[in-house]
Amino acid sequence: MTRRQLVLGAAAAALAYGKGKPTVGCQANGFVLKAGDFPALLEAVRHMKVLGYAGFECNVRFVRDQFAQAAQARREIQGAGLEFLGGHMSIQDATPEAFRGLASLGAHWAVVSSSGPWRGPDLDALAKTCSSEGLKFAYHNHNPEFANGNAVIEELAASTKLVSFLMDAGHGYLGGGNPAEFMRRHSERIVGCHIKTFKGKTAQGQVPLGQGDFGFEKLAAAIGETGWQGWLIDEEGGGPVPANTAALGPDREYIRRLFGV
Repeated sequence: MTRRQLVLGAAAAALAYGKGKPTVGCQANGFVLKAGDFPALLEAVRHMKVLGYAGFECNVRFVRDQFAQAAQARREIQGAGLEFLGGHMSIQDATPEAFRGLASLGAHWAVVSSSGPWRGPDLDALAKTCSSEGLKFAYHNHNPEFANGNAVIEELAASTKLVSFLMDAGHGYLGGGNPAEFMRRHSERIVGCHIKTFKGKTAQGQVPLGQGDFGFEKLAAAIGETGWQGWLIDEEGGGPVPANTAALGPDREYIRRLFGV
């Protein structure tokens, strides 16, 4: 990506940022963590804060052991200095116990993804259960949902009423779709947006922001046009360098230049 492209993208977004600005978070996938090692997660969160991130996400397996001592764990999370945005899980693990545990730790939402198709009514039922525990329910896409002109993700949006979206723009572009258009059509239902980029046509080709086959200028423009005020979330953690902690600082600068936040 050229400097001119970055400047143009930031300028396009800045035209409408008066309507509201997103906030920048970080997914814990950028760190080498083991399930159940809560101190290591807290140290990672403190590192994110130093790099300029305001919130964090992680897989539910990194905090599940803390459900039994939620009050203390919540204080420790708050002491690390970032908002706990949400816990990720597969659809098979989306249980009332998981929702209740995340809520007790202060998470804003539960993020659920699926390796296969799910009907809207099924997702709405899960979203209702999640809401009863005090959390938003956010569906996280991978490549297939954005194939064929955003076909599956649009079908999910049309067939659900209670479901929010954690749009993975990187997977959306990798799947040949148009995340910017989905942002324009459904910004009020998108709680967060993962940004990551790739070289090549598989998720194993993940590279730091600004070094991939695509950038996020169109997404930045769509965010500016809609005045979206959700969370932009950097997600390193795949490709030739798994858990690429070294990329998180440069990624934060990329986000600042392109999105103006």
